[in-house]
Amino acid sequence: MILQGVTYQGPKLETPEPLIGLPDDLFEILWQVNGFVAYAGGLHVRGAVSQPDWHSLDYYRSGEMALHKLFDAIEESDVPFGQDYLGNQFILRHNVVWKLRADTGEIRSMGVNLPQFLDEARKDPIEYLELQLLARYSEVVGMLEPGQLVHTIPPLCMSRDQGNLALKPAPVSNAVSFLAHFARQIADVPEGTEVNLQLFTPEDGPETIH
Repeated sequence: MILQGVTYQGPKLETPEPLIGLPDDLFEILWQVNGFVAYAGGLHVRGAVSQPDWHSLDYYRSGEMALHKLFDAIEESDVPFGQDYLGNQFILRHNVVWKLRADTGEIRSMGVNLPQFLDEARKDPIEYLELQLLARYSEVVGMLEPGQLVHTIPPLCMSRDQGNLALKPAPVSNAVSFLAHFARQIADVPEGTEVNLQLFTPEDGPETIH
């Protein structure tokens, strides 16, 4: 498997036992590479590890941060194999990749299986994974560190002009928790409604860009 801009790779598995029960496509990929962060932080595929938490598939599938408990659109049988730099989640549902937009909780099928998804990402990561904001962040701040996501202020769905967004790094679990909380807040708000929200932001590092 050819990967670009790799900033993290999970430890090699000595036995396939931790992968038993996973969908075949994911089993084969994690047996080769036990998860990774590629495209300078743009795509994170979780691995079969217990630590660090942010890289653990089990932690986000059935553990403390089980995504099916945080987002109504994710089912317990889904396999949340990865995420992008904004915390949008990629899941496997009946061997098809689905993408959950974390700030709204909306989910859609990408119409491809896992190998096809990774191949399309490899061909054109900027467009396919929508990495435009990450490129801006990288130019100003530098490389996004493994275990971090880019947190936008305000949440992306509330901004018509991405040029006015503030971008800052935040730990993965804090950012995902925040997005799940926010998505629940706006779940029943009709489109176009004016809202006045008091937002908290996840704990993060010192860097913020506008």
